[in-house]
Amino acid sequence: MYVSRKAPRTDCIHLKNLMDELFEGYSPEVLPRCNPLDSVQVQLGLAVRQIVELNEPMQILETNTWVRMVWNDCQLTWNATETGIKNIAVPYRRVWVPDITLYDNAQNALGGLQQYRPNVYPNGDVYYNFPSVIRSLCKVDVTYFPFDTQVCKLQFGSWSYHGWDLNLTGMTSAADISMFVSNGEWDIIGVPAERNEIKYTCCPEPYPDVRFYVHMRRKPLFYLLNLIFPCSLISTIAILGFLLPPESGEKVSLEITVLLSLAVFLLVVSETMPADSETFPYIGVYFACAMGLVSLSCLMTVTVLNLHFKGEFGKRMPPWVRLVFLDWFGKILLVKTTDKLTQYDNIKAQKTQAEAYENQGFPGLSTADKDSNYNDPLDAEHRTVTTSVLSDHRDVKMADLKGVKFDYNTSTEVVSLLKKQLDCIDKIQDHMEEKRRESLGMDEWRKLAQVVDRIFMVFFFLFQFGISSLILIRITSADPDVMHFYSAE
Repeated sequence: MYVSRKAPRTDCIHLKNLMDELFEGYSPEVLPRCNPLDSVQVQLGLAVRQIVELNEPMQILETNTWVRMVWNDCQLTWNATETGIKNIAVPYRRVWVPDITLYDNAQNALGGLQQYRPNVYPNGDVYYNFPSVIRSLCKVDVTYFPFDTQVCKLQFGSWSYHGWDLNLTGMTSAADISMFVSNGEWDIIGVPAERNEIKYTCCPEPYPDVRFYVHMRRKPLFYLLNLIFPCSLISTIAILGFLLPPESGEKVSLEITVLLSLAVFLLVVSETMPADSETFPYIGVYFACAMGLVSLSCLMTVTVLNLHFKGEFGKRMPPWVRLVFLDWFGKILLVKTTDKLTQYDNIKAQKTQAEAYENQGFPGLSTADKDSNYNDPLDAEHRTVTTSVLSDHRDVKMADLKGVKFDYNTSTEVVSLLKKQLDCIDKIQDHMEEKRRESLGMDEWRKLAQVVDRIFMVFFFLFQFGISSLILIRITSADPDVMHFYSAE
């Protein structure tokens, strides 16, 4: 059985011969420079494909990038006209590759650096393009969260060679973002690049590096709907606690429920943010202020409840409190207040004065009958009973009493019984008047509690509106660094 084998193609023979000729005596460990005084010129470029994740608590940026490097190897040159070969792709380990390192790398090595093939051209130019998922350290500033912009630095440089052996420069003034895949949380603004040289105290040689600054802006819609809006709504619900009547017994419970809800939201924000004491997000300040306001509203509610039930202990309201809160603030806050207790005291004082005035004529009743010379010890007691009766019958005119004739032969026991009954009636009347006065006093304290509750509600609303507006305007304001970046473009 005969097996036929096709003859190898001429271009394959030429490529194999060229590879053998190029790498004969070639060492990939030696710096490719033909003149010892010259440095190898390496150009570095970057194309950002996607922002995979920005882990704020860990402060690590993960990006999908294409790394591009170009340098010239004077030992890898050939005549493309004679060979007809315009470029060759060689294995990574057969050619010298600059040891470009990401300084702030969060993983062991630059991913993809040793897994792909550089392309060599006839003039010795070597192009090495490879994809890499970069995990780099990034200083996260969450002051304006969730309306924040982040700038993450990607610093590349040679770890083994200084600037006199390897001169690293950037290909362009910015990274390529034309093939950027949009991210659900971040928008990329730009990736400017700059070259920098550092001289350390240990060595006189400069160490160049190329830095790419990834400018990102967060999309705030998710956090607006799931964080800020619920928190604002819950904080607004706290105002309802001031409108709730004290008799319901749920004023303090409502405020404590709102406080616990805000504590949960603050816990969510704390888990999202990095554990950093240098910067604290304004939204965290907003939650803290909201919790402080709700805590203050609990104190206000307790104060209102104390005032509401203070009248049950029979304590009189000071006149200046009645003047300031019931008269002044009551009119301003449209709370109907009637000074019934004062009116009641004035009427009672006038009644007492009128009774005293009427009673002044009662002794004359016993002396009005000049024909009577009867002088009995019960006369004073009779006059007292008569005075008490007349005081309860003010509608009876004094002129009608002049014809009253007293029967001094009435039994003493009957007079005593009538006196006791009149005393009992007087005590009942005094008790009813005292109850009436206590009820009016309790109404005054309740009105005071209502006025104070309105004052606290207005204060809470203004303070909450002011803090919310100030913080929201602050966190939605543009970042000066981003504005500077826009103006530079």
